[in-house]
Amino acid sequence: MKKHSVRYHIKRLPYYRRLVQIAWSYHVRKMKTVPYAPYRIWIEPTNRCNLKCVMCPNQQFQPDDLGFMEFRLFKKIVDEISEFVYDINLHHRGEPTLHPELPEMIRYAKARGLSVKLHTNGTLLNRRMAERILNSGLDLISFSFDGFEAEVYEHIRKGAHFQRTLGNIIGFLELRRSAGLTKPKAVMEIMEFDSARTDPEIKTRLMQDLVKKGMDRIILKQPHNWGGNLQLNTGASQAYAPCTFPWHALVVSWDGKVGPCPHDFFGKIVLGDARLQYLRDIFNGLPMQRLRKNMELGFKSIESPCKECDSVRRKQCCGIPMESIKYIKE
Repeated sequence: MKKHSVRYHIKRLPYYRRLVQIAWSYHVRKMKTVPYAPYRIWIEPTNRCNLKCVMCPNQQFQPDDLGFMEFRLFKKIVDEISEFVYDINLHHRGEPTLHPELPEMIRYAKARGLSVKLHTNGTLLNRRMAERILNSGLDLISFSFDGFEAEVYEHIRKGAHFQRTLGNIIGFLELRRSAGLTKPKAVMEIMEFDSARTDPEIKTRLMQDLVKKGMDRIILKQPHNWGGNLQLNTGASQAYAPCTFPWHALVVSWDGKVGPCPHDFFGKIVLGDARLQYLRDIFNGLPMQRLRKNMELGFKSIESPCKECDSVRRKQCCGIPMESIKYIKE
C-alpha cells in the first residue's frame, strides 16, 4: 500500500466551517480535487439481511455476493479515519445486527473518538442484543419500521412480525430508561407508500405512544429508487442538480470496495479498495475526480446509477438537492 501523497486539512472543523468548506468546493469552485478528507463514512458490517422488503433490492444478491466484514478490516478503516471523520454509519445494504461482532465494532470506533450511528430493522433486537448495544457507547440508533398497523407493516417488511418487532423497539427504549442513559438517541423512520395509507388516528396514536415510551424522533419518509434499481413513483420531478455525496462522503462495503454513495446499492461505481488504499487517497483519486466532473457537466455525462437516481431530482434549495443537504446536516 502506497503512502498517501495528497495534503489535507486533517483537523476536524466546527460544524459551520464544515458546511462552508463543502459549499465552497461543491457549489462555488466546483472543485474536482478537494483540500480535505471525507468527514462522513458509511461502513457496511454485512450485506446479508433477514427480511425481503418490497422496496429493497437486497433479495437480488446472489449467495456469492454476500458476506461479513472482517474485524481486522474494520479496525484498519477506523484507525485511518479517526483523524478526520466526524461520524460513521454502521449500515448500508444489510441488517447490521446479523454481524456477531457488531457491539465490539461500535465500542472500538467509540474508543477512537468517533460518533457512531446504527440503522436496523429491529427484528433481532432481543434483550441480550439490546443490552450489548446499550453498553457499547452507540450515539444514535434508527429503526426502519414501515407501517402503522400489522397488515401494512408485514406486507412491506416481509418476514417480520409487527407486534414482536414493535415490542423489541419498546423494550430497547425501556432498557435505556431503566439504565439512566440518554444515548443512543432513538429515531423511528417510517416510509409512507401511496398504496399503503393508514387511518390518521391509528398513525397518531402509534407515534404518540412511541414518544411516551422514549422515542426521540419520528421521521416520515418517501421511498427512493436505489439509483434506478427499483421502479417506484417517488414524485421526483425537479430538474437535475449535482449530488453532494462525492464532495463529503464515502461508502465502504463489507468486502472493502469503496463507493461514493449509499444509493449505489450494487456498488456499480468502484472508487477504490479500502484493503489496499487509504480512504483519503480514494476520496481524491482519479475515479472520484471523474465522477465530480461528470456530476457538474450534467445529466447526460453522469454515470449509472447516478443517472437513474431520483435523489438528484427531488426538491432543491439554491440548486442543491434537499436530500443532499439532509445528509450534510445530520
